[in-house]
Amino acid sequence: MNLTLTEVFRSLESVVVVGGSPVRGKVGNVILDNILRYGFNGRVYVINPKYDSVLGLKSYKNLKELPEKPDIVVVAVPAGAVAQVVEEAASVGAKLAIVISSGFSEDERLSLQKKLENVVKSYKIRVIGPNSAGITLSSLFLHASIEVLPTRGSVGIAAQSGAVGGVIISELKKYSSGVSFFVSLGNCADVSPEEVLEYAAEDENTDALILYLEWLRDGRKFVENGLKLLSTAKPLCVIKGGVGKQSSEAVKSHTGGLTPSYEVFKAAVSKIRGYLATEIQDAVEVCELARRLKRLNPSRIIIVTNSGGLGVLAASHLDLSGFEIPRPPSKLVEALSKLGLRNAASNPLDLGGDTYIETLTDILTLRELKEYYDLAVLAYVPTAAETPEKIAKVIEEKQSSFTLPVIGYFAGEGSYEIVARISKYLPVISSSWILSRALIYMREFNRGFRS
Repeated sequence: MNLTLTEVFRSLESVVVVGGSPVRGKVGNVILDNILRYGFNGRVYVINPKYDSVLGLKSYKNLKELPEKPDIVVVAVPAGAVAQVVEEAASVGAKLAIVISSGFSEDERLSLQKKLENVVKSYKIRVIGPNSAGITLSSLFLHASIEVLPTRGSVGIAAQSGAVGGVIISELKKYSSGVSFFVSLGNCADVSPEEVLEYAAEDENTDALILYLEWLRDGRKFVENGLKLLSTAKPLCVIKGGVGKQSSEAVKSHTGGLTPSYEVFKAAVSKIRGYLATEIQDAVEVCELARRLKRLNPSRIIIVTNSGGLGVLAASHLDLSGFEIPRPPSKLVEALSKLGLRNAASNPLDLGGDTYIETLTDILTLRELKEYYDLAVLAYVPTAAETPEKIAKVIEEKQSSFTLPVIGYFAGEGSYEIVARISKYLPVISSSWILSRALIYMREFNRGFRS
């Protein structure tokens, strides 16, 4: 019986790049360079008979010449040679082959895909790809991928598009978050999305998962392993590529797969309490809110803002989504008046554009808030009177005294710089629509979990 992903990833001590190259820009060069730069804590080898050394490493002619059995073999050779390399990798005892090479079923060269699949069936080696962008295992400091170097963190990513996976990695960085693992699935000759769900459930370094899927091999297994993930209370956000008829045709040319009915797919994701995203942006932000505010199930929300319009937009989306936005009761109004805020009896609590960030953060430290609300939204539009650095510094200094969970919502000039700094301390969103979608998902996801 083949090893599971958990068994494969549990103890990796060596990786070899077949097709590693000293030529900048070549796939074999990028992957090897990324492995070295990310600091893999095992041994790294190169196979390329054209060179004596590559990036300071001895270059071997073939896998049989290596001084030890490699755990992972990264394959970056022409498509026609891939099956032979993977077979050789299996014969020397490698656990996993990651096939970066493209030109298989996505190019209608099905015979090459079938040839690779036959190798998988004949040997115990596991295969990711072909047409993969590689993998990341942050706990091992392994980034055997052509994608950007990720920040280490606790979000798992699996994608049937390496580029989409790279975008997710970059977006997580914006929110002071990072990656526990990344698997670029490619054409799924062997390892499939269903199996990644099981790995994410079992991986102690992962506390949420983002999937980009175009097709599934086994819908029942997807639900079965999705329920395993749900049992661990790890949020799941899914981006579906290939929804309509024309985009489904695009999937065939990308990864060579056949997309399931979108309605059937939606039902499967709903059954495992996953969030079905519209875009990469909402997948990342919803994941971050659900991960960082775990077990939060808010019903009463207060919006504290310096912009009436932004506050109204947030209130509108929350109201339509069934959340309570109660006005401050008299006890809280009295507490607000002691801060110099007269007649502050509305929700959103709009303090006006001439109000500095200190006043808003002072409100969020009031003990009385806890008596009447479950969650606060800090909706702020920077003005020319304050620098992004000053706004971020005030929030950093005050956030530990906030009496409620707080979500930051910043818009306008300087907001990007603020988010980059304060997202270490507060989860943030970029729109009222994503805010409401995230809270709806959290309400549904946390159903049945004890707080």
